[in-house]
Amino acid sequence: MAITSTISTVADSISNLSVSGVTIKDIDQIPESAAMLCPLLIPQPDNFVTDLSVSFETFGSNGGAKINTNYTLNYVFLFCEVGGGLGAFAAFSGLVAKLSAILVAINSNDAITGAVDVKINSIGNIGVITDPAGNDFWGLMFSLRVLEYSQ
Repeated sequence: MAITSTISTVADSISNLSVSGVTIKDIDQIPESAAMLCPLLIPQPDNFVTDLSVSFETFGSNGGAKINTNYTLNYVFLFCEVGGGLGAFAAFSGLVAKLSAILVAINSNDAITGAVDVKINSIGNIGVITDPAGNDFWGLMFSLRVLEYSQ
């Protein structure tokens, strides 16, 4: 048997989720700037994969043991540029509505290729998030906990 890792497959499956009004990018599609692309969900460029752990579920030799791999995938959701509304918190309700739609898409999809289980791990504070180009957006960071059968 061969030990496998499907992190890029899982990320690709997540990028193919359908959330009305939200563009979801894969690991090879992270834009330099999110201007004019929002609402946008991207892999977090720094620390995309964290908290990796491997567990041997059975004994075995010559690659025969059953192995599970758990890890966290970290994402950034950028809703709109700061200062784009009539008031300081004009974007807040729209951001929360899109976040809810993203959570529904993730929680109701049990066919993410490469993963046995994907669940919301944590949701960060809603506030100002900076894109890779240094532009400020209303948004948040969240993470997904992934379980895959590696062998």
